Parts: sequence; C-alpha cells; structure tokens
Amino acid sequence: MQIVVISDTHGRYDMLKKALEMHADAALAIHCGDGQFDTERWLAEHPEWADRLIRVRGNCDFDRSIPLQETVALPFGHRALVLHGHTLMHGDFQQNLIDRAKDENADLVLFGHLHARIDRTVQGVHLFNPGSAAQPRDQFPPGYGLIDIMESGILTSHGNLFRSPFDDMP
Repeated sequence: MQIVVISDTHGRYDMLKKALEMHADAALAIHCGDGQFDTERWLAEHPEWADRLIRVRGNCDFDRSIPLQETVALPFGHRALVLHGHTLMHGDFQQNLIDRAKDENADLVLFGHLHARIDRTVQGVHLFNPGSAAQPRDQFPPGYGLIDIMESGILTSHGNLFRSPFDDMP
C-alpha cells in the first residue's frame, strides 16, 4: 500500500495537485494540516478522492469539522497517528509525539507544522514529517512524502516538488 503524505500547502493548491497527480495510483493521501482550502478545492475537483484523502486541521485551518488528529489502521497491523503537531509544541515535542502515538497504539506518526523533513524511529515509533509543500524551513525544496506499507515493514521517502540544482549531479 502506498500513501502520499503532504503538509503545509498554505494556499499552494498547485503543489498539492502536483503531488497527488504524480501519485494518482496511491491507495491513500494524507494531508497533515495547514491546507484546508487546498484540500477542499482538490475534493471539489476530484470527488473520487473523497474516500482516500485523510486530512487534519492545522493551526492555520479554521474549519472545526476537520479533526485535529486521526488514527488510521494500515495493513500488516500498523497504525498511523495523523496530526499537524501544533498542539504538542510544549516541553519535549518529540516525546509528546511518541507519547500520543503510544496512547493511540500507533507505530507511525505523520505530522507537519515544522516545515522541515523528519524521518526517524524513536522508542519504536516512526516519526515522519513530509516537510512543507509551500514554505520549507530546511535546506530542501518544497516537497512531500511517500510511505509504502509492506509485509516486511514501512518504507519512507521524500520527494521534491521543484527540481533542485543538485538533482542532475552525478
């Protein structure tokens, strides 16, 4: 099962559209917040995605019908906790994510808010942030994430929405 993960589109509908069109065969798409209007537009233009686009509310989203977090059952016994992360930005943020995941019996946390790519496993919980599709705050271009759920485990990767000058280097 392949999942497209995107976050922090902040009005850059073109970025959401590009990522989802590149991976139109993905089983799920997950938006980790700060993209309320982008996801609403995508769903209005692509109603066939209604059952496979999961979205959560970020600190720049205002529709209270969008949940702050979702827990998603995945194949092979995996569970993903999806949230933006802004409500856990106190004390030890990473530990807050891990504790929330353990409360939800999740082994994968998909989150945004930091506008920076993260891909690490801590205390048996895989923390994955796709970075920002619009306004990255790390050294990477705007991007998104891909997750492949397989019987042998979880494979994660990041993709760029703009080409980097380094893409053509040997």
